Amino acid sequence: MSLRQIAIDAASVTEGMYVSKLDRPWLETPFIFQGFEIREQSEIDLLRQYCEIVYIDVDRGALSDAQIEHLVQAQGSSRTRSTPVKRIKTKEPGFFQRWLRSLLMRLGFYRKAVAIVTDEAEVYPIRSTVRGEADLARDAFRRLIEHHSSMVDRATIKSEVHMGQLQRAVQPAIESVLRNPNAMAWSVFSRKRSSAHYNRSIGTAVWCLLVGRQLGFDREMLDDLAMGGMLLDIGNARIPRSIAATEGAISPEQYESLRQHVDLGIEILECSQGVTENVFDMVRCHHERADGSGYPRGLRGNQIPAFARIAAIADCYDAMTTISPYSQPMAGYDVARTLNDMRGKEFAAEVVDQFLATMGMFPVGSIVELNDGSIAVVLEQNPDNVLKPKVMVLLDKDHQPLPERRVLEMRDLPVDVTHSDALWIIAGHEHGAFSIDPLTIFKK
Repeated sequence: MSLRQIAIDAASVTEGMYVSKLDRPWLETPFIFQGFEIREQSEIDLLRQYCEIVYIDVDRGALSDAQIEHLVQAQGSSRTRSTPVKRIKTKEPGFFQRWLRSLLMRLGFYRKAVAIVTDEAEVYPIRSTVRGEADLARDAFRRLIEHHSSMVDRATIKSEVHMGQLQRAVQPAIESVLRNPNAMAWSVFSRKRSSAHYNRSIGTAVWCLLVGRQLGFDREMLDDLAMGGMLLDIGNARIPRSIAATEGAISPEQYESLRQHVDLGIEILECSQGVTENVFDMVRCHHERADGSGYPRGLRGNQIPAFARIAAIADCYDAMTTISPYSQPMAGYDVARTLNDMRGKEFAAEVVDQFLATMGMFPVGSIVELNDGSIAVVLEQNPDNVLKPKVMVLLDKDHQPLPERRVLEMRDLPVDVTHSDALWIIAGHEHGAFSIDPLTIFKK
């Protein structure tokens, strides 16, 4: 059969057809992927809601030749036409892609103009190595620190922020994350070694960006994620420092004062020019929880805006992995387990699933212990198996520095645990454990 696409009425669409083109731009519809096989009735219903005519690629999908021939004959009107098209060489959406589309719809992004195609690697391909990106990521991170400090000063004195300056400040970080997200993650985790040199607003903004990159968000949405993450706690600028800087246990009265940072942050943004609705949502609702246990309004489930759901879990993750006057930092693996326990409770199941898929059970830059007692740092995630990342072994079983560091692709190691070369991760350690600064690995 020759390669063709057939234009048919949306009313005639059935499961098994491969939709290659619509009668309107893809970004004006809920369909994230530009080309997909229809697998369920909900997709048919959406097609009929948004389109009058759809184009079916007869060489793809699950229709038999007989079904295609019947389709051609049944659609013999002027609306039906066969036209040659160039074969698409990208792989067809598999289970993960279909799941991701469904996830985005449930998250509430399906009415947004989200630029996602069939394969995440085609949206934002890795364009640099972690080593090659390390210096750029560090510079971008330092720029965020400097701007955040001046932004807080302005908010304290003038009760406003300069959104244009903030947008310019986040651009190098966004570019770095798009080239290679692992390098910026390394920068964050390196800074976490000391609470005196770490800013949680910046870390949260980076985690938001990593999620947005994985979901294939366009630049406008990535801008919102980065700026919203930086501004989540801007309301603290108007809380007395004697309260905001309290160490140890806080009184109920102090806690109530701290909770006011959300409303105070909104007041600052309302006095500022150029704040998008997504950023307002992130600041207003980043302490809301899916089960209604959050504040300030006790919103539940889908009442919480989509960008705020990303901000909430990113903020929670950063808090749990950062040393504070109230607690010691948790290892990335322990945080992942904790977030999994919160799945379907404080955070919607799909939000937890996507966040952990982005960060991994052992985040890039985290310190892990192998079954032979050696200590390694995670270099890269393995999307096919989050328990088997690429690592660099730094310390031997006695926790002494190795004369020569070893890089292990754990996915390539023997699966049989009785094999003499089998290695696996048995524990994660907090950032800075064993006096390891992950970022020094890439210093020139």
